[in-house]
Amino acid sequence: MPYQPNRTAAQIVQRLVRDGFTVKVPDEPHRSIYTLVLDRGLHFGTLHISAAKGRALRISITWQLTNKTRKAEGARAIIGLLNNLPKEG
Repeated sequence: MPYQPNRTAAQIVQRLVRDGFTVKVPDEPHRSIYTLVLDRGLHFGTLHISAAKGRALRISITWQLTNKTRKAEGARAIIGLLNNLPKEG
């Protein structure tokens, strides 16, 4: 299955790029999920997208200095997490 996110998942990826994250998309899904790797200086994490329907499933972002991780499941919760993520650290 080629990587084809639905509209909401594509908007989340565009938002991450706009906020300064480097988003690496794998060539093939692992089982039925594409695991996108996120990196922005002191923040790193993963975004899981369904290979079958292209839905954003969950995100995990860790701040390296304190090892504090924020997680969210579902598109609405992911967008909420991105809205509350600080610009710096």
